Amino acid sequence: MKSIGGYIFPVLLIILGGIVFILAVMDGQNVWVKLGAFLTLLTGAMALLLQMSILSRKAGVAVGLLCAAAALFLAFRNYRSVASEIESREAKRAYDDKIKQALTDVREAQRKYKLANGAYTGNLEVLRDFVKQGTYPVIRAIGQVPDTLTEVKALELGLIVRDTIQVSVLDSTFRTRKALEGRVYPFSPDSFIYSPVTSKPFILKAGMLAVSGRNAPVLLCKDPSPLVAGDTLQFGSMEKPTDDGNWRE
Repeated sequence: MKSIGGYIFPVLLIILGGIVFILAVMDGQNVWVKLGAFLTLLTGAMALLLQMSILSRKAGVAVGLLCAAAALFLAFRNYRSVASEIESREAKRAYDDKIKQALTDVREAQRKYKLANGAYTGNLEVLRDFVKQGTYPVIRAIGQVPDTLTEVKALELGLIVRDTIQVSVLDSTFRTRKALEGRVYPFSPDSFIYSPVTSKPFILKAGMLAVSGRNAPVLLCKDPSPLVAGDTLQFGSMEKPTDDGNWRE
């Protein structure tokens, strides 16, 4: 019974190592996971040979020490592999948060520019000057609508009037309490047209698109240097009238 018990641990190591190795290959795990699984299998095989007296005790100790050293190295490599992946994800998240904030600022500026000019601009410097010095129209109602009347009827009776005023783009869009809440970084009217990470100017296009027999303003704004190739954050489209971003909003 004692001799049979001595085979249990080596056999379990062989089975465990084999299963983990097969799963690692099937799931496309990194090389360190595969090596670790193979090392477990090899350790079990050496222990089994030692138990069967095929391998001498001296040789078994030497192989055991070698496997232990290799196991420690692989454990460290696996740890660094996981830690590196976590660090990469955190860096990508921080990068994306800054670019999303910057693109949102450009989009808000473009929306106000469209209200003031009837179209978007494809010139970043023009957009920057507009934010710093420009205004856009806002319609306000003067008076109060009685509960018994609609707003249209109140206008007809002269009980209320509508007046169009010009308001500052910078103050009303970027300096209100609501605009300042939850920002990733402070807004700068001088540098919002540049990437907050690389300081490169955003790629900006604007034009008109024929939609249902009329011309509709369109624009496209993109991150000039995405952190991950093929994963470019942007908003708008030159093929349809939208200013939606390609991220979850």
